[in-house]
Amino acid sequence: MMQSMRDNMKVIIWVTAVIFLVGFGVLQLGGVLNPPSAGGPAGVIAKINGEPIRYEEFMGMYQNILNQVRASRELREGEDSYIREQAWQQMVQARLMGQEVRRRGITASPEEIKIAIRFAPPEFVVQAPGFQTGGRFDYKKYIAELENPNSVAQSLPQQKLQEQIVAAAKVSEADVRDRFMLLNDKLKVRYVYFLSDSFPVDTTRIGGADIETYYRSHPDEFTGPPEVKLQVAIIARRPKGADFTAGRERMLGIREQILAQPDSFPKYARTYSEINSAASGGDAPDIPFLNMRPLFQAAIKTIQPGQLTEVVKEERSVHLFRLDKRWLDPKSNQIMIHYHEIAFRVEPGAETIRDIRKSVQAMVADARKMGLAKAAARAGVPTSDSPYFREGNSRNETFDRFPEMERWAFTAKVGSISHPVPTESGWYVYEISDRQPAGLRPLSQARIFARERLLHSLQVAGATDAATRARAAILGGMSDTEAAKRFHGLIATTGEVTRSGNLGNVGNEPKIVGGLFGTPQGTWSQPLTGFSTALIGIVEEHARPTEEAFRKQAMEIRGTLLNERRQTRFTEWIQAVRKKAKIEDYRENYFEA
Repeated sequence: MMQSMRDNMKVIIWVTAVIFLVGFGVLQLGGVLNPPSAGGPAGVIAKINGEPIRYEEFMGMYQNILNQVRASRELREGEDSYIREQAWQQMVQARLMGQEVRRRGITASPEEIKIAIRFAPPEFVVQAPGFQTGGRFDYKKYIAELENPNSVAQSLPQQKLQEQIVAAAKVSEADVRDRFMLLNDKLKVRYVYFLSDSFPVDTTRIGGADIETYYRSHPDEFTGPPEVKLQVAIIARRPKGADFTAGRERMLGIREQILAQPDSFPKYARTYSEINSAASGGDAPDIPFLNMRPLFQAAIKTIQPGQLTEVVKEERSVHLFRLDKRWLDPKSNQIMIHYHEIAFRVEPGAETIRDIRKSVQAMVADARKMGLAKAAARAGVPTSDSPYFREGNSRNETFDRFPEMERWAFTAKVGSISHPVPTESGWYVYEISDRQPAGLRPLSQARIFARERLLHSLQVAGATDAATRARAAILGGMSDTEAAKRFHGLIATTGEVTRSGNLGNVGNEPKIVGGLFGTPQGTWSQPLTGFSTALIGIVEEHARPTEEAFRKQAMEIRGTLLNERRQTRFTEWIQAVRKKAKIEDYRENYFEA
C-alpha cells in the first residue's frame, strides 16, 4: 500500500486539482440548487442528504476563501456574493465526498498520512508565509516543521476515494494510435467549396404541406429527451453617478498631467489604461471616423490634431482621447482618424451594490407572487426567453459550470423562480416557462424549427448540386478556377488538414474531411456534403506519419489520454452524485443576494 501511495502521489495531486476545476472559480461563479425551503433548523444553512451544514462551518470556509483572494488582490464591491457561491460549491462537494468516503469505509493510516504530508503538502501550507522564501514555497522549511497531520488526515481519505473513482480509466494501444493518427496524418488539399447560404430558396413557395412532409419524413430531427424553456432577467452591476464622479476625477488628474507634459500620453496610457492598446501606449489603428461610437465621435469632432478631449463617460467606463491625425481617404471617400486613448472601468461602489441587491431581492419576491415577466417589467428590467434545450445542451455558461442549476430547470415545477445567480455582469433570475416530455415533438411546437430545417436542407441540396456540376465540368477540361466562378463557389488550398475534422475556410466538417482522406491522391473527390457546405477536392499530398514518430509521441499521448479520461470519469461521477443528492437549501434565510 505504501509503494502504491508513492507511485500514485502525482495522481492524487492531479485529482485534487480536478476537484477544484469541477464547478467553481473566483469571479466565475453563480449557481443555485433548489428553491429555498421556508424556515429551516436554527443555525443550519442547508442539509445534504439529511446532514446539516451549520452557519459557522459555512462561514469558516467562506472566510478562508475570502482571505485567499484578499492576499492576492483587493476585493471588489459585491464580490462577496461570488465568493459565497464558491464556498457553497466547495462545501457541497466536500460533504458529498465525505459521505461517500464513510459509505465505502475508506480510512487513512498514520504511515499514509506521513507520506502524504511529506510529498503533497496541503495548499494552505504551501501558501503560508512561514514556509515562503522569496515569495515561493520553501520545501526545506516545510520538512523541518512537519508537526500538524490533522488536515491531511481529513483530506487523504477523499483523495483515496478519488483514486478509486478514476482507477477504471484505461487507455489501450489502439486508443493511442488513433489519437496519434488524428493529430499527425495530414493532407494538402485544393478544393472548390459551395456555401449553402449562396443558394437562396424562394420562401414564398414553401407552404404548410411542405413543412409537414419534411417533419413526417425526418422524425429523428424532432424526437428527443425532455426539454425545458426558461425566461431570464438580469439586474446589471452598473455603476451610478457617484461611482463615475470618482472615476472622472481620477481621469481629470491624468489629463492635467498630460497637458503639463504633452509627450507623456503613452506613459500614462501604459500605466493606467485597461484596454488592449495600453501596451502600445494607447496608440490605436487608423479607422474611419464614423466607425467610432457616437459618444466618442462627439468628443473628437470638436478638437484639432494634438489636442485632448474632455473626459468621456460610457456605461461602465471613462475615456480620454488625443487626436493625432484627421484626413480624407481618397479611395473610400471617408474621413479617417488616428488617435491615442486611455480608458479604465468604473466599478459600482458599496452604496450602489447595496441598492442593486435590494432591487434584486424585491424583484425576486415580486416574481414569486406575480411571475418573472410582470415583476421584471415593474422593476424596469428586460427579460428574454431561451429556446427549448435538453439537459446537458443548454449552451449556457452558468449551467455548464454548475450542473445543479440545470438540474433545477428539469426538476422544479413549471413557473418556479430561481435564486438570484450572481455573476460578473449582474444577477440573473430564471423562471421555468415550459417543459416538454421525451419523445416526438408535436408539429404545432416544432413547426418553426421544421421550416428552418427544410429551408436549410434545400440550400444544402443546392450547394451539393453545384458541386456535382462543377466536378463534371472540371473532369471535362474546365479549370477549377473557372468552375468555381461559374457555379458560385470559392476555391482554396490548405496544407494542414488532419483527421480532427477542421478544414481551412470551411471550418469543422468531419464528414467532409473523412471523405477527403478516403480520396486517392491526385484525383478529384466525389461531391462531399457537410452541415452547411458542399465541396469537391483534390488531394495534392498525403503525409503519412512514420512508425518512428509514433514511438516518440506514444508516451506523451498516452498520458494526455489518461488524464482526459480520469478527469471525465471524476466529473461524471461527481455530477451523478450531486444529481441524486437531496439538498435542502436555506441560504436565502441568512444571506442577501
